[in-house]
Amino acid sequence: MKKQLLLGSALLAVISAFPQNGKLRPKPSGIQNTQLIAELKFAEEATSSRSSIQQITEAPVELNGTSKTSAINTWAKISGSGNILNSTISFGNPLQYNDQLNTVTFIHRMNKTYPVTPTPVSTATSGVIVGMITTDWGTTWDSTVLWSNNTEWGRYPQGGMYNPPGNTNINNAYIIAQGPTTGAATGWLGNYYASRQMGSANYSNTITTTPNEMQWMSKSGPFTPNLNRHDFAAYCFTSTDDGKVRTIGGITDESVAGDSAVMLVTGSFNAGTFTWVGTQFNPPTLTNTNSLDEEWLSRPMTAWNETGTTGYVMVLGARAGATGSNKGYQPIVYKTTNGGTSWSLLPGIDFNSGAFNNVLAPLDSADSFGVKTKVIPFFNWLEGVDLAVDANNKLHIFTSIIPSSIDHPDSLAYVGAYSIQGENYRWPHVPSQRPYLYDFNGDGTAAWNCITVDSMSSEGPAGLSTGNGFADNPWDTDASGNKCRVDARLQLSRTPDGQFLVYTWSESDTNFTTAAKKWNVIPNVKARCYSVAGNSIHPVEINVTKPATGSNPNIKDRAMYHFASPTTGTAIVGTYGPRITMPITVTTGLPYTQTAPQHWYMSADLNFGSVGVAENALNSASNSIVYPNPASDNAILAIDLKDNSSVDITVLNTIGQVVKTNKAQGQVGENNINIDLAGLSTGIYLVNIKVGNASSTKKIVIQ
Repeated sequence: MKKQLLLGSALLAVISAFPQNGKLRPKPSGIQNTQLIAELKFAEEATSSRSSIQQITEAPVELNGTSKTSAINTWAKISGSGNILNSTISFGNPLQYNDQLNTVTFIHRMNKTYPVTPTPVSTATSGVIVGMITTDWGTTWDSTVLWSNNTEWGRYPQGGMYNPPGNTNINNAYIIAQGPTTGAATGWLGNYYASRQMGSANYSNTITTTPNEMQWMSKSGPFTPNLNRHDFAAYCFTSTDDGKVRTIGGITDESVAGDSAVMLVTGSFNAGTFTWVGTQFNPPTLTNTNSLDEEWLSRPMTAWNETGTTGYVMVLGARAGATGSNKGYQPIVYKTTNGGTSWSLLPGIDFNSGAFNNVLAPLDSADSFGVKTKVIPFFNWLEGVDLAVDANNKLHIFTSIIPSSIDHPDSLAYVGAYSIQGENYRWPHVPSQRPYLYDFNGDGTAAWNCITVDSMSSEGPAGLSTGNGFADNPWDTDASGNKCRVDARLQLSRTPDGQFLVYTWSESDTNFTTAAKKWNVIPNVKARCYSVAGNSIHPVEINVTKPATGSNPNIKDRAMYHFASPTTGTAIVGTYGPRITMPITVTTGLPYTQTAPQHWYMSADLNFGSVGVAENALNSASNSIVYPNPASDNAILAIDLKDNSSVDITVLNTIGQVVKTNKAQGQVGENNINIDLAGLSTGIYLVNIKVGNASSTKKIVIQ
C-alpha cells in the first residue's frame, strides 16, 4: 500500500438535495479516496516546518525531578511538543500504564524549552524524544531524555515500560521509546529503539552514553540479525508480563514503492542490552492492476493478552478470494497462542451471512452513479480503529464502518460521500444511518461476533485544504496551507485481568457547532464499558472531558488528539457497575497552533456504577427526533437508546388532552418507532416521549 499521496484520482460529484428540516435519505454525492484524505499525517519530511518551530512558553520546563501537580479526575498540563504531528497517529501507544509497577509513562517529542545536553543542532531539536514518568497517578512527574540524534530525527513516538517477569521494583525496569526517523536526507530513513533504566536516580536531560540504549535501524540496511528490513514501525507498542515489548510496522517493496508485508518487532532484555527480532507477515490481498499496490492499508496493528502468550496481528485489506460483501477493506487477522513462535491465519468476518444484517442495514448500497451494488463494509480507519484481547483471549476490534462505493478491485479504497446542506460527509447523519461504533470479537474457534457500542453525532473534518470540512477545522494552517486532521480517535483499553474493556472516542455535540454542522470541531471524549463475564455493554456513557460539574475550560469542547492507556487500573466492581481508573491525555492548544501543542493528563475515575441509568434515559429522551415535521397520518420517533428500554409515546392537543398513545420496546442503539397520527385534525400537537422515569416533549404540526 503506497504511502505517497495518490493525487491522480479525481473525485466524481453528483449533486443531490437534502432539506434542512427534513429526514429524507440523502443520496451519495460523490466518491472519496480514503487514502488521499488521511495521508497528511505522513507528509512531514526533512524540509518541512521544523526549522520554523516556535518556542513554547506555556508548557512547564521538564527537568530531572521537577514535579507537576495532578490528581485523580483533575486535568494537568504536563508538557508540550514542538509539533502537533507528535500526536496525530491514534494507532500509536505513547501513553502506558503498568499495573505491576503502578507507573504511567508518556512518550513525546521534546518541548522547545527542554534543555537537552549536549544541545542538538537546531534542525534536529524537534526530533528529541522525551519520556514522562509518574508513580502516583499523576500527582508528580519526572522526565528523561530518551533519543537525540543530529542526523536521525525521531518522529511519531510511542513506547512504555519493559518489566522483567515478576518484577515490582521500578529500578529494575526500563522506559522505552520507539518510532520512525527522518533527517537531513529526505524521506523515512529507519526506526529508533531507545531505552533507559527507570528509577528517579536514572532520569536525566543528558543523553545516555550507555551502549545500545539508543539503537537506530536503517530501513535500507545493513540489517540487524533476526530483524531485517522494516519501515515506519509506529503502531501499537505493547508491553506484556513475559518481559517482552512489541511494535509493528511495514516492509517496503522498493520495486513498486508500496508496503508488501508487515513486520512485528519484539524486544527483550538480554546480556545488558535490548535485542529486537522480527516476524514477517504477508497478507493475502488483492493487487491493484493499475498501481500494482497490494490492496491493504499500511496501518498494521497488534494486540496481546497480559501474559504475552496469545497475540493477534491485523491489517485492513481486501482479502484474496473474497466475494460479495466481504470484498473490501476488512480485518485480515493472524493469531498466536505460544508467544509468537507460530501463527495461524484466521477466517475473515463473513458479511455475506445473515448474522451481520444489522451492520449492513445502515450502509447505503448506491454508488456515486446511483447503481445499486452489494453492500461492502469498509472498516473506517480514518476515525480510528483499535484492538484489545480480553480475559478469554478473544480479540476485540473497535471500529466504525462506511460503505465502499464500488466493488471493482482497483477502486476498493473509495467510499461514498453524502451531501448535507452543501457539505460532503461519509455518513448521511440521519436516523438509522449514523456513525455507529462496533466491537467485532472472536478468536478463530467460531464465527465472529459483533456488538453495537454506541453512535456518534459528528465526523472528523479534513486537514488537507481540498478536503471536506476544512473551513470548519479550528487548527491553524502550516506553510503548505494545510491543517492537522481531527478524527474520533477510537481507543480500546482493558483492565489488567481483561474482564472489562473501556471504549473511548471523541465527538462533538452538533447542536452547538456552526450551523449545526456534523464536523467534530468541539470534541469531548466519551467512554463506554464492556463486561466480558456478562458479554454486554454497560448502559452508562461517561463524558470524560465534559462532566456535569467541574469541567476544565482548557479541555471541555477542546479534547483534541486523546490517547487512552491500553491497560487501565484494576476494576472495583460495585452493584451497578465497575469503577475503573484510566490514564488519558489530550493534546490541544489555546489557540489551536500546530507549532505549540500542549499535553494534558488525567487519571480518569470512570465510575460506571455511580452514573444512573436514569441519566442515560434522560439523554435518550431529550435527544430524540420526531420527523417529518409537518406530518400527516404518521410520524417517526428516532431515538438512540443506551440500553433496552420501554418507550411510551403520548400525543396531546394544545389543551393537554391525550389524543393518541403508543408503547414500544426499544433496543440498544438507534430505534425508529412509528407514531400513529391518523384521524387527527390539522393543527399543533405535543408529543411526549418517556423512557423509564425520564421524559421529553416535542412539538409537531399536522397538516
